[in-house]
Amino acid sequence: MNYTNYDIIKIKTKNNEVLWNDIHGIAPAGTAIIMDKAMLNWLTKLTNTLEIWINKGENMTTGELLLARVNLGSIVEFWLRHFYTAYHEDYMKNPIRDKKQRIKAPEKDLSFEELKKLSTGILWDDEKDNMYKWVDSVQHKRNAVHSYLYKEIGTVSDFLNDINTLRSFIELIERRLPSVLNCLDEIPAEYVDLDGYFLI
Repeated sequence: MNYTNYDIIKIKTKNNEVLWNDIHGIAPAGTAIIMDKAMLNWLTKLTNTLEIWINKGENMTTGELLLARVNLGSIVEFWLRHFYTAYHEDYMKNPIRDKKQRIKAPEKDLSFEELKKLSTGILWDDEKDNMYKWVDSVQHKRNAVHSYLYKEIGTVSDFLNDINTLRSFIELIERRLPSVLNCLDEIPAEYVDLDGYFLI
């Protein structure tokens, strides 16, 4: 079957929800409890909503492009939170703390900026890395909706190109997440085997 780039993004996101929906007995108990509250179904729904903007294409208004930017930025931030929730025990060995030295939980307390900076040396090498630059760009374009000061949000074509890069970003996260598939006795019925791992 021929999948579009966006089809693959949707399938990978849904697969992630299916696999990480219940990881009790697979992940450490603390991580599993936190992941229970992750609302990964919302990540799937946010990803499915990208179709609105893709279908509008070059006919998007500036207001629609702003909303599209918020949509994409929320997805990228969500994936980063998901990653650090999956590695909760590792994060707790050297957590980010607030001014009162209280631990900031990655699933709810860290800002997009903190998640981005935390990922340097983990998901990308440094600030010169193309993926860091892309995440930084997505973040700043998403934040344009919050400001009275003009911020560049790019063109519709820029946004559609960013959707293509989203696939690379998701695959980067996937490669670094612990494998849930290897711990399962059977593959969930909703899982789509894009890579043919389980074809007989």
